[in-house]
Amino acid sequence: MIFCAATGNPAAGEPFQLSLPLACEPHRTCFIQSYLDVDTSGDAKDYACGGATYDKHNGVDFRLLSAKATGAGVAVLAAADGRVKATRDGVSDVFYRDNKPGAVKGRECGNGVVITHADGWETQYCHMKQGSVAVSKSQYVKRGQKIGLVGFSGMADFAHVHMSVRHNGEIVDPFAPDAPKGACGLNAKDPSLWEPSVVARFGYRNGEIIGMGFTASPPDPNRLELDHTALAPMRPDSSALLFYARFINLLAGDRIRLVVSGPGGPLVEQLSEPLERNKARYLSYTGKRRGEAPWQIGRYEARAEIVREGAVAAAAVSELDLREEAATATTP
Repeated sequence: MIFCAATGNPAAGEPFQLSLPLACEPHRTCFIQSYLDVDTSGDAKDYACGGATYDKHNGVDFRLLSAKATGAGVAVLAAADGRVKATRDGVSDVFYRDNKPGAVKGRECGNGVVITHADGWETQYCHMKQGSVAVSKSQYVKRGQKIGLVGFSGMADFAHVHMSVRHNGEIVDPFAPDAPKGACGLNAKDPSLWEPSVVARFGYRNGEIIGMGFTASPPDPNRLELDHTALAPMRPDSSALLFYARFINLLAGDRIRLVVSGPGGPLVEQLSEPLERNKARYLSYTGKRRGEAPWQIGRYEARAEIVREGAVAAAAVSELDLREEAATATTP
């Protein structure tokens, strides 16, 4: 990508360490969609030898629940003190799959910022919201300072900020900066560039449930990437009662179990066939059609599980309080 260059570097200080690059709640309002690809062949592996990445991915993608979540203005933050080397703004927030061919050629990063730090370190932040870049070249910024807002400009098919880390021009995995090239393997004692609080809050996950709930009609995964609240509300007279779950970074062989019960007891349990291949993003749902009588008023409960090698790798629950006038859903 081409930016306008700036001169000047921050003075050397404490050992280089990174804070979280966006203002969000890990594993609740933001999630790591993709880690850096450490594999040097045509395959793809993250630093823990998992599949939460794709071939040649050179950074870490911190995603939001949907494009709608950017409307509130989720701040992108400088992960360390430094000086702005370059910026770009003015690229539209349009999902790449919906854009015209070649629309972002040479601007794949979308709206972004590059910051130089002491001792040859550099960070880059991509896909920010159009018109949100809040810093200018040569400006000195402090750790945690707002530099823009999360968007989906450039080559992005979901709302996120892509962060790359470089040292003396070479890409570095912030989760395993000292790992030999092409090596992987999770060890809690291995050094990381992240502050301890980031490591504690954003523990490694290869397979995660990022959303779930009840709805009256089949959810569309592409529509949910635009608006995670785009669901038909449940009412006593709804023609169907469905429970859905959204997943990221599933592995080949994983199975999805969805279990739903209502005021009268169990309603449905579904266990999928093993996935034939890794799935970066996945949607599953189950439910029942209504008979002649309305749905029973009361509490409905559901559970979603990722079943891996016969064990539950991740699970989450959701509740629906179905009333005469409306339905209230809660997901912890």
